[in-house]
Amino acid sequence: HSLHPKTLRNCLYGVKIYFNYLLAAGLRHDHPCSELYLKDKINRQIPVDSLYSEETLTSFLESYQIKRKRHLETRNKIIISLLIYQGLTVNEIAALETPSISLETCEIYIKGNKQATSKSPKSRILPLQAKQILLIYKYLEKDREVLLRYNRQNPNEGAFILGQYGNRIHPHGISKTINENRLKSEQIQPMRIRQSVIANLLKKENDTRVVQVFSGHKRASTTIQYKQTELEQLQMAVYRYQPI
Repeated sequence: HSLHPKTLRNCLYGVKIYFNYLLAAGLRHDHPCSELYLKDKINRQIPVDSLYSEETLTSFLESYQIKRKRHLETRNKIIISLLIYQGLTVNEIAALETPSISLETCEIYIKGNKQATSKSPKSRILPLQAKQILLIYKYLEKDREVLLRYNRQNPNEGAFILGQYGNRIHPHGISKTINENRLKSEQIQPMRIRQSVIANLLKKENDTRVVQVFSGHKRASTTIQYKQTELEQLQMAVYRYQPI
């Protein structure tokens, strides 16, 4: 049977762990597969042709409305704006502290991990967009203070984005928060937004290093995964002007 390269890699990894155990237990004195590696690489290319366009993302923010709990609308718009303007992950949004936002310099500081991964990129400072400034000011001056009153256990909570009871928002709840009352076919996913933002930026920015810093990627090779090949660009152009 033809197995996926990822499945084969996981199987080989398990076998290597087993032989490491045998060596540690003194049951063997050799490791027959310690230098064995798969030749076939897993295709990590991002399917950029299925990502959101810049127009779709902008429309999602501009048309966003909330039917219940209207006091959460500004907060939710800020979350969406952080996704589509700064390309943040849900973990990064949940980890933001109030000092991370500077309305004076119009910048936001994103604290990353020393061991950068796709879900936890590197630290970086990014500019805030003009459309975000008023939203953030209104939220900090009024809406956040209202939410904080519900948090009796920690009335000095320092998180920038608060949950409806004044506590730090949970990253896994962000997708549900921004898609409330939306049909399943119309829901828009945070990680896919980030991927779309990076891919769209690569289309406009020739310097991959600039996009790498923006994204917080540890390696340039990670950023390049979001780049369309010439064939994909041609296919998109053909479909745009002569759809089937």
